[in-house]
Amino acid sequence: MGNKFEDTIYMTATSVLHSCLWYDTIKLYVDPIAYQYLSGLPCEVIKVDFDIDQELWMESKLYAIKNEHEPFVHMDTDVFIKKPIEFIFDKVIVERKDAAYYYYKNLITFFDQYCKDISFWNPEIPYAWSCGIIGFKDLRLKNEFVQCYTILKNVLREHRQAYESFKKGERGYLEVALLLEQYNLTSLLSYLRVQPNVLIPGDSKKEQSVYANQIGYTHLLGASKYHPKNVNKMKELLKTKFLSHYNKIKNKFEENSIINA
Repeated sequence: MGNKFEDTIYMTATSVLHSCLWYDTIKLYVDPIAYQYLSGLPCEVIKVDFDIDQELWMESKLYAIKNEHEPFVHMDTDVFIKKPIEFIFDKVIVERKDAAYYYYKNLITFFDQYCKDISFWNPEIPYAWSCGIIGFKDLRLKNEFVQCYTILKNVLREHRQAYESFKKGERGYLEVALLLEQYNLTSLLSYLRVQPNVLIPGDSKKEQSVYANQIGYTHLLGASKYHPKNVNKMKELLKTKFLSHYNKIKNKFEENSIINA
């Protein structure tokens, strides 16, 4: 997979700079290490000391969502907007329906043992809302989402030993972060009977891909973002369209390489 940190920095810069072409107000939350490379981007770059469990990699997103107090749209840094997209929604907007329900099924069964008395928890939903894009106009709903995340995170913490034993018996791909974020939101919205606006319509990956291409939206899901082919495309795109920022980041890596040698 190459150097994931370096690739992530180039990817984040490419994502943010494309968004800066279309939108006036952008905030980027980064940790102190990433701040060294990304502080020169033409947006508000906020340095935060994240204390993150590696398995819960999306906690930085939850931090950003929690600390926004006006209507907003959050975009993952592996999302690229190549045309201006108007985010039209009432209460909440999500990216798409996640067709990969098999990522959640066994995790839902595990959590259901401990969540039967949690009012918003619903183990019967056969999909999840993908949060590559997630935005809130209803800030009370936003706060409920964060609170529900904390509740499920506490369930995981309280039953961590059982969870580790459960993981050892699973051969398939497990992504507890997606359950705590995306299935959590899905379950909460179902409980509140709130229908989100959906940026990318369609039930199948093919339908969604066709529509995403039409509106100029790309989301490099999962490990695909670190495939050498995609990494090279990102770097070339950054170099071609945003040369000065590419050079600043590249020079910083070279400088730190000399210091650490």
